Amino acid sequence: MMADMTVFEAKNLSLVRGGRELFRGMDIEAGPGTIVAVIGPNGAGKSSLLMALAAVLVPASGECIMQGRAVSSYSRAELAQLIAWQGELPPTEFGLTVEQRLKLAAMGSGDAGLMHHAIKEMDIGTLLSRSLAELSSGERQRVEIASVMLRDCPLWLFDEPTSHLDLQHQVACLNMFRAEARKGRVIVTVLHDIQQAASVADKVILIDGRGGIECGDARSMMVTDKLESLFRVKLATVSLDGREVQLPDYRGHKDTGEQ
Repeated sequence: MMADMTVFEAKNLSLVRGGRELFRGMDIEAGPGTIVAVIGPNGAGKSSLLMALAAVLVPASGECIMQGRAVSSYSRAELAQLIAWQGELPPTEFGLTVEQRLKLAAMGSGDAGLMHHAIKEMDIGTLLSRSLAELSSGERQRVEIASVMLRDCPLWLFDEPTSHLDLQHQVACLNMFRAEARKGRVIVTVLHDIQQAASVADKVILIDGRGGIECGDARSMMVTDKLESLFRVKLATVSLDGREVQLPDYRGHKDTGEQ
């Protein structure tokens, strides 16, 4: 991947689902090594945005572009080489073991080193012989993250990857994102934890669930007034090792005057 190459971009993107406009006029681009965090309330359209980037959902207007071409112009086989996606936990009724799930995700690559790396990073070495149906939600989530890691694609899409994970594995996941970004990969991830987003993101997409969307660098997006308006809660700003950290005030509710 060339350092000056745009991996993906969205131009004047608008999404509609179920007759409701999720947002309109989104513009963003990301070059190699960029981590983009997508944050917003439930039902705002975060997962739908990932689906549009992966050409699973057709936008109402605008377009998503991958390496200079509209994603709609690629075949499914071509997109499989460009984009890897972790979404909801897959069904378990097929009886797959963890090892079988990983081999399926590897798409016949046969890269033993990559397999070993993913297993180690997501701490699933002791789970390989177990059925997916026997695992906890957190264990299954780690397997799905490892499955994406087996796909050497320039763009990785993650939908709430740290959900279900304990603190140890949340940290491991975010550290993995940083390491992969240093290799030049672009990662777009939906996150609910604003501290996680602030700690890992280079760019941030705010989707408010009321038809609005805003994109920009993390420093300008992860500010108190924007986040309070986005989530309609009061945030408390505290200092941690000389860095300002925003924490939800669980004792109260910010009245924005909006219905």
